[in-house]
Amino acid sequence: MEARDLRLEDIAVGDTASFERTIHESDIATFSELSGDRNPLHTDAAYAAHTRFGRPIVHGMLLGILCSALVGMHLPGKRCLYLGQTLRFKKPVYAGDRVVVAGTVWSISPATRVLTIGVSIRRTEEEVAAGEAQVQVLQYA
Repeated sequence: MEARDLRLEDIAVGDTASFERTIHESDIATFSELSGDRNPLHTDAAYAAHTRFGRPIVHGMLLGILCSALVGMHLPGKRCLYLGQTLRFKKPVYAGDRVVVAGTVWSISPATRVLTIGVSIRRTEEEVAAGEAQVQVLQYA
């Protein structure tokens, strides 16, 4: 998939974008390797079985990288300069879960070319994470 190429002028408050992704055990292993976070809550079934979750849970920041895909590929796409992100983790996510990552433009600052995008990550009907992203929409020289 090629990144969208939305200009600031193409974007309005209320615009939305979303995509779906199944989280696989290989995603968790790759994230653990790249981040260095090998906490057994995420990587060791025997350890996680003794927690309130009963099995390994997906790293919260693995969900965070899906926010990067949302703004970098969908809204606004390739003109995106990611400035910041807040994210609250509400429910555990497990290997095999399919999530929907959605964003809604909450505000636009024409002077700074900055968008505030509300982000929601859902599994079926339940929100598992939510927050907001700040991105600048770059102009081509």
